[in-house]
Amino acid sequence: MTAPADLGGPVVTADVDAPSTAPPVAAGVSRRRAALALARFEAVRMVRHPVMVAAVLLYLGPWVWQRVKPGADHYPVLHADLVTLQMAAMLVLGGAALVVANLAVLREHRHRTDAVSDLLVLPPAWRAGAFLLAVMAPAGLTLAVFAAQTLALAVMPGRAGTLDVFDVAIPAGIVALLGAGGVLLALLVRSPIIAPLAAILFAAAGFVAIASVATGTTWGRLLPILPDDLPVALPSVLVDRPSGRHLVYLVGLTAVLATLALLRAGARVRVALPTLAAALAVTVAAGSAQFVGDDAVVAARVTVNQNPAPVQTCQARGEVTYCAFDDFTAWVPAWSRVVDDVVRLAPDAATAAGPPLAVRQWVWSDGYPTSGGVFGPEAAQARARAQRATDTAAGTPEAVPVGTTWGDAATAAAFAGSVAFRLVAGKAVAGDTTVCGARGALIVWLTGQASPHVADGLHQLDDQSSGSLALIDYTIDNGLFVDDRDAAVGLTLLERPSAEVTAVVAAHWVELTAPNTPIERVGALFDVPVGAAPDPAFANVQCEQ
Repeated sequence: MTAPADLGGPVVTADVDAPSTAPPVAAGVSRRRAALALARFEAVRMVRHPVMVAAVLLYLGPWVWQRVKPGADHYPVLHADLVTLQMAAMLVLGGAALVVANLAVLREHRHRTDAVSDLLVLPPAWRAGAFLLAVMAPAGLTLAVFAAQTLALAVMPGRAGTLDVFDVAIPAGIVALLGAGGVLLALLVRSPIIAPLAAILFAAAGFVAIASVATGTTWGRLLPILPDDLPVALPSVLVDRPSGRHLVYLVGLTAVLATLALLRAGARVRVALPTLAAALAVTVAAGSAQFVGDDAVVAARVTVNQNPAPVQTCQARGEVTYCAFDDFTAWVPAWSRVVDDVVRLAPDAATAAGPPLAVRQWVWSDGYPTSGGVFGPEAAQARARAQRATDTAAGTPEAVPVGTTWGDAATAAAFAGSVAFRLVAGKAVAGDTTVCGARGALIVWLTGQASPHVADGLHQLDDQSSGSLALIDYTIDNGLFVDDRDAAVGLTLLERPSAEVTAVVAAHWVELTAPNTPIERVGALFDVPVGAAPDPAFANVQCEQ
């Protein structure tokens, strides 16, 4: 700066720096930062939303109670239980994510602040993108919860089955998909009632998909959940479950909904359309791939129906041989306890007569080559023949059959009944078998006297039965039936002192196990009342001889 010359005096000069200015921030960078900040903010709000918190509690509460309640099932089939949990995750956590994401996008509309949003640095498409990113928070929460459940099931000593890591990730994919659907619905219809209705629709579709399994259809794989193609737990060697392809299918569907939401919010068409096309291609390819079956698994199912011995491991516990599929061997100690409890009640003559006692696990999968169908009478006869042929060829003739469900009292009672039948009749249950007279009462007593747990299951089955007491393991479709008149005598004997009944049973074992000994003889031996005999004109029961 120079002083004016007319003021006189020396001339002074000075250099003054111009004020420094920060480099301008690109508009794209500014929007990106704002979008990420909005996404973080909305992510926290979504996981803390009362609907989401309530959903997590509703999802976990019943499951935790099932694990800790008295008589809880400590014998999960890991890969089958995870499928069941996926259904609950879609109904509860997925539905909550859909509603919460929808409410988050509609917040401005509900509070009449839409005009204020137009003044923000973020255009509508960027705001929609932020909400879509925020949906990953409920998905991440679901992944953490589901992984914790999986770990809790996997460390149980009685755990059977195997772990598929894709099945662990599928619930998180379901939540992400339904969350993205909630964002899209909010952009299409400015009403908060649509999201709950959509959640109900998904729930109904899920139940229909599960029901379709019984009819042999597989279209349910196009829904967010991935139902199994059979209603029973299968050994891992028989599982044909495209979990990885289904997860890719979910990712593709999520990308489709997210791109549609961005398009609706005003995203650039030249960018969004190629993305939508790619997402649709992935969805169609992965969805179609789910229907490509594994021929080796299909062949294995037919083979195992006829002869499961080659894919089973046998072990001896005491004088009994137990043969189970490799991923079910953890159940052998529990089976052994039931067998020992029943055997200790019978005299030595019970185990001496007939081949050495053995137990073999069975599961009837689809594809059995009989004209009667999977559950027809011809199929039942073919299964009985296959059961006896397999046991004889494997060196375990007349082995007691057991299925792929364990842990509840009713299943233990059905198994104990099969063991009792083997001791009484000298042969294994094969197909539907009706026991009459003294044999029926004796089998009921042996079953109920085994243990309090088994007795509870026997009474449960008795309450569920009509006309005859049904000791059925539905996973192998083997039915042992005792006429109500004969079963009532056996149930009455359970009220007597165990030592008193055991002594009479040991003294009259041969008579009580004879196929023609009438129930009236049991009443006379134990001085218990016997119900009136049915009218012969209406008696249409074929008793096992």
